[in-house]
Amino acid sequence: MTRRSRSRWDRYPPLTGALIAVLLAVFVLPSSLNVPQSNPTQTIEFAPVPPEDEQPPPPETGDVNALGLGSSSTAPSGDAPGGDGRGGAELPPVPVPEGVGERPVTKRCVMTPTGPRQTEDPMSPPCVAHFEGDNGGATYRGVTREEVRVVIYLDPSTTSGTESDSAESSQRGCVDLGKEPGGSETITPKYMRVFQQYFNFRYQTYGRSAHFWVCFASSNDDGTRTPEHRRADAADHLANVDPFAVIMSQIRNGLEDAYVDPMASAGVLVFGSASGSRPAEYFRRFPGLVWSYLPSVEEQARLYATYVCTKVLGHPVVDSGNDAWNGGSRTFGWLQTTDQTKPNLLRFAEVAREPIEGCGVVFADEATFPNAGQINQARGGDPAANYARANMASFQRNGVTTILWPGGYETDHGKAAQTLGYAPEIIVAGDGLLDGTVGGSYQNQGFWSHAWTATQQVRVVGGGEDPCRRALRETYPEAGEGDMTRICSFPYYRDLRQLFTGIQVAGPNLTVGSVDQGFHAIPGVPSDDPQVAACFYNPGDYTCVKDGTSEFWDPQGTATGGCWRMVEGGRRYLADEWDRGNIDARAGADDPCNEYSSTPLLY
Repeated sequence: MTRRSRSRWDRYPPLTGALIAVLLAVFVLPSSLNVPQSNPTQTIEFAPVPPEDEQPPPPETGDVNALGLGSSSTAPSGDAPGGDGRGGAELPPVPVPEGVGERPVTKRCVMTPTGPRQTEDPMSPPCVAHFEGDNGGATYRGVTREEVRVVIYLDPSTTSGTESDSAESSQRGCVDLGKEPGGSETITPKYMRVFQQYFNFRYQTYGRSAHFWVCFASSNDDGTRTPEHRRADAADHLANVDPFAVIMSQIRNGLEDAYVDPMASAGVLVFGSASGSRPAEYFRRFPGLVWSYLPSVEEQARLYATYVCTKVLGHPVVDSGNDAWNGGSRTFGWLQTTDQTKPNLLRFAEVAREPIEGCGVVFADEATFPNAGQINQARGGDPAANYARANMASFQRNGVTTILWPGGYETDHGKAAQTLGYAPEIIVAGDGLLDGTVGGSYQNQGFWSHAWTATQQVRVVGGGEDPCRRALRETYPEAGEGDMTRICSFPYYRDLRQLFTGIQVAGPNLTVGSVDQGFHAIPGVPSDDPQVAACFYNPGDYTCVKDGTSEFWDPQGTATGGCWRMVEGGRRYLADEWDRGNIDARAGADDPCNEYSSTPLLY
């Protein structure tokens, strides 16, 4: 059955008088934001709520011309504190559309197949093109009538980009992106200026401008960090920036909680994490303050467990390199890490295993490995670490046809299996590394060619057409491919999109409560677009993604190496809606490659 193409914003409940009163501070923005009567002399404007009158919505097809927008070469006003977001960088002005009629447009929305949206990104919210009136001024800490203060917190990197000197290992302190850049600016502040301009220009912020500070983490002289460094950074940022929100996209050296706890305790909103999915309890410690695009560990584990119970259990072996096993019953093995530095992976394995065993999976053997997240754990020239050889030999001896691997990246088991002539099916849980093309390229290809994954990753399309690169090119056409590759390989864009969506759905009265209510008013609608996750927030839940897709590894997937091919073109399923066929039931050699890379997490 083909599902109708829908946006996750489409199905709001009928608005009763009581419900309107409840949502007034959340979604019912000033009357100028409601859908007007069709009138060619007025600008079409959309709030993220259905119209309150009986006028039908505009058609779901069309192009940007349907918005009735003109254009000019006037840049956004830079009079507010923080300027126009360009901070003196050599960024060209971006044309601002002119409205037609009584209510001029200040945001250049676009028409998409699911209706008018804030940007070309299909995960951007519905269009709110105009705002006039009182935004309430200083409604919350880090918020004034003119600006919203945002900290981009990161661990300095030594990686250099192709087009610019990006060595940041010696950077410390905060760079105020409302000021002129001083001297030779490194890659992260440079491109955060671009994002600052882009999101301020394209998203509705109700008369305010988001003002960024890029803050480099402190450390000892040798680059090591302690919880005390994180807490000292938090105290400094609270005292000297007083942010409304902080973005944590590139905290790659752990110890996140030592920074998050004091920030959230002070009422600062936190977005993003380089640690991958976190347990639901992590978010509930600070309700409405800590948010994530990635699903919670429990939601991710449910996706994996239901995939195994629906598409693996009860079906015959179909993808073993040992031909005698294909067509026969599956015999299961369980392979997980015991790495105490990766508590999220340990929690994932614990939460996923219970329902997997509960649906009838019986393990003929199980094994562990000590470290996760490393390309090569073998030492002393050993082609495969001893633990991996012992594990694979035991699985082979016990007739394990199908290994369940609940996350935790490593490559030694593939080397050991190849040496033994052992080629089982491998069902891995997407953890950001195992389900990335770069991570897959380091695996033994004879072993990994039998790997399948249930992953929450959306389809990433090559050729520079992903939303992150489009945003950078729109605002800064001179951006080099090497720089864009580096910046877009981190989840900066994704985390900033979530923050600005929260600001927009909160309405003019920007507080932690209005952001919370706005996010939780987003309806739970499945996604029919491989590049768009089903994103909504259940009660007591502060994470976005609620679905996933199935992929299989093809060692010859691209001209430069293997790739994860997306079954059914990347069709996405909620956890309880997997089709009941075997893992290969809808797979084909022409399934597209997902170009999600996992490079920054791997290194």
